[in-house]
Amino acid sequence: MFALPERVDMPVRLRGNRCRACGQPFFPARHYCAACTSGDMEDTEFADAGKIETFTVVRQQPPGGAIAPPYAIVRVKLDNGPTVQTVATNCDPEKLKIGDRVQLIAHRVLEDESGATVVSFMAQPAKQG
Repeated sequence: MFALPERVDMPVRLRGNRCRACGQPFFPARHYCAACTSGDMEDTEFADAGKIETFTVVRQQPPGGAIAPPYAIVRVKLDNGPTVQTVATNCDPEKLKIGDRVQLIAHRVLEDESGATVVSFMAQPAKQG
């Protein structure tokens, strides 16, 4: 889960939890630790940035897909948290590299049949400097 920022394309911080017994982070939140089986979990807000661990470029539109290819699906190891999977945005997917720094942002995916805006978190290249 994440709290919506004031505007789309602003940084977001994911909310999950961390095991008090062993320190393992989780997103989404869990009731029990998958690493040590402890049930002693604390709510945590994770960093809005991390590094790409791996990715794949999607070149064909899946049935019912909301995003036009090409785009990249990335696995991002957050700076103080778990690894999350999302879509890369605001970049050329062919130029991504493992180890690239990215920032999580709120991104407008589509408007549904009722006119509501569907928003998700996505990863964009981090600003250098």
